[in-house]
Amino acid sequence: MSTFRISGYAVNKRGLTVGINFNLLSASAREATAKAMNQAQHDSYTHVRINQVREVAA
Repeated sequence: MSTFRISGYAVNKRGLTVGINFNLLSASAREATAKAMNQAQHDSYTHVRINQVREVAA
């Protein structure tokens, strides 16, 4: 398991584009991206775009 820092942007409830950042523990970058997308949608964001996935040394 590695820690990944994921950043991107999404649209909030008011229709504004906002930056999003997540630090997730995951086995792979692809799995971390999927978790971040799911978390952003759960937080009521739409049109989620992930710009960067970076593995962070723990």
